[in-house]
Amino acid sequence: MVKGGKVSSSAATGKTPAPNTAKGGKPRQQEEKAIDETFEPLKLDVKGAQTAVVCLRSTEDTVLIRACDSLFKFADKSDGNKLMLHEMGATDILFTLTHHENPIVQRNATMVFGVMAAHPDIRRHLRKIDCIPHMISLLSPEHEQLTNEFSVYWLRYMCNDYSTKSQVLQLNVLQPLIRLINETDPDIKFNSLSTVDHILDDFNARSLIRELNGIEPILNNLKSEYPQITETVCNCIQKLATDPFNRAVIRDIGGLDRMIDFIGLDETKDVHVHCLNALANLLEDTECLDLIQSNGGLKRLMQFVQDSVVPAVQAAAAKAIGRAARKPQNRKIFAEQDAERAMVFLLLGDNDEVRIAACQALAVMAESMLSRETIRNNDGILTLVQMMQKDNPRLREFSTLAMSNLTQSNPNNIRELQDQGGLEVLIRLLNDEKDTTKAYACVTLANCSTDQVVRTNILEKGLIKNLLVPLQASYELAQAKAAMVLSAYGIDQKAREDIINNQPIIPHLVSLLKSNHDEVRRNACFAISVLCIEQAIAIEILRHGALEIVRDLNTSESRKSKFTEMALQKILDSHLSAKYSYLGRLESNNITTDGFYDMGPVRDGGTFLTIEELAAEEVNDRRPILLLYAPEKNVTQWTTTTTGGSYDDDISRVPFSSDDNLSTSVTAMKSSESKEKIGTTTTTTGRTAKTPKSSGKDKDGRSSVDQSSRSKKDKTSDKRDVSEDKKHTEKDLSGVTSSNSKSGYKPTADPDFQMYLEEIQPQIIRVPLSEQISTLARFVSEKMGGTISPDDVATFGYEVAMNQLKAELHSNVIPIGRVRKGIHAQRAFLFKTLADRLGIPCTLTRGNYNRAWNEVILGESSGSVRYPAKTWIVDILHEPGRLILANSSDARIYTILS
Repeated sequence: MVKGGKVSSSAATGKTPAPNTAKGGKPRQQEEKAIDETFEPLKLDVKGAQTAVVCLRSTEDTVLIRACDSLFKFADKSDGNKLMLHEMGATDILFTLTHHENPIVQRNATMVFGVMAAHPDIRRHLRKIDCIPHMISLLSPEHEQLTNEFSVYWLRYMCNDYSTKSQVLQLNVLQPLIRLINETDPDIKFNSLSTVDHILDDFNARSLIRELNGIEPILNNLKSEYPQITETVCNCIQKLATDPFNRAVIRDIGGLDRMIDFIGLDETKDVHVHCLNALANLLEDTECLDLIQSNGGLKRLMQFVQDSVVPAVQAAAAKAIGRAARKPQNRKIFAEQDAERAMVFLLLGDNDEVRIAACQALAVMAESMLSRETIRNNDGILTLVQMMQKDNPRLREFSTLAMSNLTQSNPNNIRELQDQGGLEVLIRLLNDEKDTTKAYACVTLANCSTDQVVRTNILEKGLIKNLLVPLQASYELAQAKAAMVLSAYGIDQKAREDIINNQPIIPHLVSLLKSNHDEVRRNACFAISVLCIEQAIAIEILRHGALEIVRDLNTSESRKSKFTEMALQKILDSHLSAKYSYLGRLESNNITTDGFYDMGPVRDGGTFLTIEELAAEEVNDRRPILLLYAPEKNVTQWTTTTTGGSYDDDISRVPFSSDDNLSTSVTAMKSSESKEKIGTTTTTTGRTAKTPKSSGKDKDGRSSVDQSSRSKKDKTSDKRDVSEDKKHTEKDLSGVTSSNSKSGYKPTADPDFQMYLEEIQPQIIRVPLSEQISTLARFVSEKMGGTISPDDVATFGYEVAMNQLKAELHSNVIPIGRVRKGIHAQRAFLFKTLADRLGIPCTLTRGNYNRAWNEVILGESSGSVRYPAKTWIVDILHEPGRLILANSSDARIYTILS
């Protein structure tokens, strides 16, 4: 204490004075002062969120309640405020306060904590802490209603993440949620339904809802006065209806009728779209659809679709019908309710989304043959043609899709499409901006190819030149369908001529063989198989490397297919020179013609060269290229006919190969009347041949047909037939001639081969097939240097003669008729080419070390007994004319170098 203004020394020094003592040394009694712990309330003016966050650490319930209340209002204003509070550390403190023993503090903290979960960054933090079990526990009825509300609000946002849905589902959250759905508070109801909607994304939750009897409580809220609740209910039903057992429950509780009734309410039109989306999954179930039909609901639905003035509702209804019509059983039910007419009616509106949905529904319905007729009878073809010309690209796309299904195997719809001017529209759509539209247009055009009249009409409108765009499209489906169109129209001569005139078609088609898309490769292979029947196209296909590509495809385990094998066979059959080089064998039905050559085998990794490329090479020391080219005179064509004649020398002729579909086309034969007019002769084996005009007597003394006995009329007929043959021959050689003219190579005619042909023809008339073969073998041997013993083959010296010919001709290409010395390969080549002109079926097979041989099939007979046909090898070297049984030891000696 300060007295008289003086300060004691002890006070000045800051030391505590010693207790006062009396003179006798006894301490004085200290005065006791009572401590009052009461604190007058302090009213703070909190102006910042940071201060409120600090207050969350208070131990006073009142401060906590007020701080949480203030923070709730602050966080609810914006996501930025939520993130600010989170960065201040409020999230973890609030979660701690949700465990508070004071229910009011717990409620207010839960409200703030629930609102904070609306921010995605905060949810990312919340997933790292174990807060889900506690928040689910707050859903129990023992807590306040607001606590329940904001707990489920928190779960609603947390279930946006799929991993959280699975975790929540494992904690048995559905049962408390189903309880909250029945609450009267709309916010609790909405948040509970929204949470269930999120959880139903997990397929397992859909069956749990049924087991917990939660479908009916959800459906009971369909007619809520709040559109958000109704929309959420429809979303839940839409997901629940994917489970067939849930659909059965919905049927049993009358859910279908309730939904149909709800759609009929005009005051709920704002949510009709969501109800129709839910109904779409139910309509896919045939039992549900049948139930709706029996109750008259389907008829009401069809009428509602046409009467509604809300485009979104009409579009949703059309989509629902289209989805349900994917099942054949459902299409029958829709057909009974005249759903096709309703969809055509929707096409007459002005809203593109409605018309697109109607086109999609018609496309599905058109998969039924009955519906195709119904749609046409309701002017569906005409209306779709109009839709295909609209400015909306999606409308053009789906109307074309519907048209492609309508024209599938339906001649009436194809003719109707033509009558309505749809062909021109389809050809224009091949240049559409959407690749899918191009693809659907190609499918429709391919369907139209089945009608010959329509096919001709389409070709005249320029189909082929417009196919370049889809062939070059980046969309694989468009490429595949364009190739399909080529195969569909390739059977028409006019189409093939257009392909020849549009040169870019072939290279683009060949490039599709390299596609990684299976359908593209398959359709390209099939198109090439069809187009190869045209010689000029086949040459172009070969020129652009199709043969090498297809061969590579057939060596691949994953890409090889029946289509690649067929394409390879057709390409090779269209160019026998390539086939012989690659496969080393020509079958008896592979008829060689002018331009056939043997360049030798193509080894692995090698490339087949055209005759132009081979002729352009400098003369070298490699084996010569043998060429058949004798077009100057009319080439005699021999045909086979079936007769009832007897067999001579117990030898009969039988077909060599049954694989007729892989054979090349042979020159068309003349009618029997023309043959009689020009004087034909029939061999004992049933062959007929046109006798040359200047033929004399053969070796057996048989005279040829007396030309002078023919009348002038017969001569005129003969000249006409000769002219036709010449034109046909020139047509077959047009591809070769045109390619030769482009490259500058012009093969010279082979008069020696023609002389061989004229010389051998009289020798094989009226003799059995076996004798014809032997005679021809001896003839070939004679022209190629005569008989050679096995020991003299190596010293025969045919190489010198070949080199002399190459030097004389200044070319590696040697006409076969110029060869005077030859062994296996040269003789077999000459035998095959002569035999094909004479109508003798034989093969040409290449072996190793310049070996080659010819095989024939002959059947033996003894009296009236005929034995099975056997394969024989024709000896044209050692014992010319001898037939060696295939696979015998003698055959192996002849074909294999010992």
